Amino acid sequence: MLPLVPVETTPVEVLGQGNWLKLELLNYKDKNGILRTWERCVRKKKDPNGVDAVDIHCILKTPEPELLLVIQYRPAIECYCVEFPSGLIDPNESPLEAAQRELMEETGYQVDQSNMNLYSQSMCYEPGLTNSRCHVVSTIIDLEQSNQTKPSSQNPVVQSLEEDEWSLQTISLPLKDLQGHLTALENSHKGNLAIDSRLQAFAAGFAAGLGHTI
Repeated sequence: MLPLVPVETTPVEVLGQGNWLKLELLNYKDKNGILRTWERCVRKKKDPNGVDAVDIHCILKTPEPELLLVIQYRPAIECYCVEFPSGLIDPNESPLEAAQRELMEETGYQVDQSNMNLYSQSMCYEPGLTNSRCHVVSTIIDLEQSNQTKPSSQNPVVQSLEEDEWSLQTISLPLKDLQGHLTALENSHKGNLAIDSRLQAFAAGFAAGLGHTI
């Protein structure tokens, strides 16, 4: 076990709020009893279990396997972003149910829950900014066996999007040299397209796993 000392958190103060988010001032005491403060962003509709969303790592099984991704405009960063398919977990919905629903809504792909793998622990998004957490679900779609096709302009996916997802589109990129494909895609849009950090970390980890042996 790591030497993690207990930290006492006192009641928080709401500094401001909008329709979906709150800004809170958190008070806590360190190991020496010194009172400290921290500002954090919190979702107003917080899941009782503390997990807000699910990310889906979906590989399309083809002769050259590809990673299924989405692109959508993100107002907070004022440009488009390449991301994993993802979404909020609805009340009384399991992470696998949410992953199945979001994958269908955002990409049009249908996957049975029995073919999905849920990572056991939830993960934090940006712990210096928010307490938001997510689950990660992975799956592989055999396009030939499932009679489904890769997303393309000739074969657009059938989506079921919410009003604020007006910009969302589906793409797939080869797993081979994924980092290179992401960099080329980002560079081709001259500052109007960003790569989500979780996707970039996935690509870096995948490349490291291929390039090193222990």
